[in-house]
Amino acid sequence: VEVLGSKKIELPKKLAKRYPAYELYLYGEGSYAEEHKILPLTGIPVLFLPGNAGSYKQVRSIGSIALRKAEDIDFKYHFDFFSVNFNEELVALYGGSLQKQTKFVHECIKTILKLYKGQEFAPKSVAIIGHSMGGLVARALLTLTNFKHDLINLLITQATPHVAPVMPLDRFITDFYMTVNNYWILNARQINLTTLSVAGGFRDYQVRSGLTFLPKLSHHTSALSVVSSAVPKTWVSTDHLSIVWCKQLQLTTVRAFFDLIDADTKQITQNSKKKLAVLTHHFIRHPSKHFEENPAIITDLTGI
Repeated sequence: VEVLGSKKIELPKKLAKRYPAYELYLYGEGSYAEEHKILPLTGIPVLFLPGNAGSYKQVRSIGSIALRKAEDIDFKYHFDFFSVNFNEELVALYGGSLQKQTKFVHECIKTILKLYKGQEFAPKSVAIIGHSMGGLVARALLTLTNFKHDLINLLITQATPHVAPVMPLDRFITDFYMTVNNYWILNARQINLTTLSVAGGFRDYQVRSGLTFLPKLSHHTSALSVVSSAVPKTWVSTDHLSIVWCKQLQLTTVRAFFDLIDADTKQITQNSKKKLAVLTHHFIRHPSKHFEENPAIITDLTGI
């Protein structure tokens, strides 16, 4: 019998008391869900952050595709997809919860990494996928005073309004944006976090593509911004919600994740150049071929 269900991760009592409305889940289905009832875990952690009024269950689309891909390679590598339940808060309409969400995510990352304790290839960091305002919360982590930057190895945001709020309805939201964007601009030289922002394109009526571009500075080379309709093998614009379950886009994301694995550590590579090369290959160049670190030059054009 296929068991479809996410496992609720038990949080430290202090944490559960401080954030009673929030929860952390590990996505699972079938025999994989059964096996992962027993800790410690052995895979590569990815944390999904939902956006405004979003559900933690939205992780299912990418989690399911990643599981099929892991099955194809006989679980040589596999990803563990975690998801935060923010109780479907309307953070795009009221910004007062954004700081609280950010602090909770920081605690979740520390909790996730403890689940791998004692493993030979235990991860020291997590990859984050943030949908809509979830992507902004992920970027806000870096502004926390006690946050260690190397806890995140990769950030992919989907339809996230990075530049400015869609509707600046209160001071909390405008202040939050100013804090995050000022920090990223002033500390661009120190921020070594590989970040990819994917916009939905013309079908996304809620977040226009112009808002999704990361504040990119000439010397900040680890940030990429793309529109879904320009992503090879995707070619379609997505509306604000369907970006989470658009199969072509999730396939591209999962392929990129598997190409980012370092064979020695069995975790996502720490090599920034390789991370950028893999994301560029899958999201910008045409990936009809498999990713190669040092591709051979096929044709050598000589003058006639």
